[in-house]
Amino acid sequence: VRFIHRIGAYRFQDLVADELQGLTNATNAALGEAVELALKDSDIPPAMQQYLQSNVFIFSGFKTHTELTLASSLLRDDKGQIKPFNRFLEDIKTIDNTYNRSYLQAEYNFAVSSAQAAAKWQAFAADGDDTLLQYRTAKDERVREQHRLLDGITLPASDSFWDKYFAPNGWNCRCNVVQVSSKRYKPTDHDAAMQAGDAATYLPDSKGRNRAAIFRFNPGKQQIIFPPNHPYYSRK
Repeated sequence: VRFIHRIGAYRFQDLVADELQGLTNATNAALGEAVELALKDSDIPPAMQQYLQSNVFIFSGFKTHTELTLASSLLRDDKGQIKPFNRFLEDIKTIDNTYNRSYLQAEYNFAVSSAQAAAKWQAFAADGDDTLLQYRTAKDERVREQHRLLDGITLPASDSFWDKYFAPNGWNCRCNVVQVSSKRYKPTDHDAAMQAGDAATYLPDSKGRNRAAIFRFNPGKQQIIFPPNHPYYSRK
């Protein structure tokens, strides 16, 4: 905050400044810890784990850029003059509370679930289609109605359904994918499964944009933790 106030602006080139790198590094440390926690008992290749941690660092940088861009927009008053420091500090406390508390908690939880999903996919891919994969919700009153549409969908690992609808499918999603026997379960119709996946990840905002579409990815297949189309990445 003092850095932005002192220079009177924020540019993305400033991310390399020590004062601003501290925020990226702190965010990366928190989210990286979530990945380490999720993978501590998993047997995944070191290269894959490095991909996942690198993705967390990139995400942390874009998150910092988003925060600082918003903070700099509050730097000046209605007359275009730089606000006194204490007023500026007070004005951006909402950004800090939103991004470094509320959002960060949801991102931490997602990082844990996403890393676990990536490790699972590694094991599922190794087994091929010897078994089927089945989508399961937590089966309680907290399950989102959209996610109930996916409960019980059963398909081979090679089915393209899993490219887009592998859990987690939202912030704080508790859904899971497990291996089941092909002798006990029959595969779901592919087209019906895809339609359910589209419906389960459809959450339009006030402008009609689908906020849930970003979750249509597979952490293990793509070797990333966070959605590749997350809004943080949309900033110029």
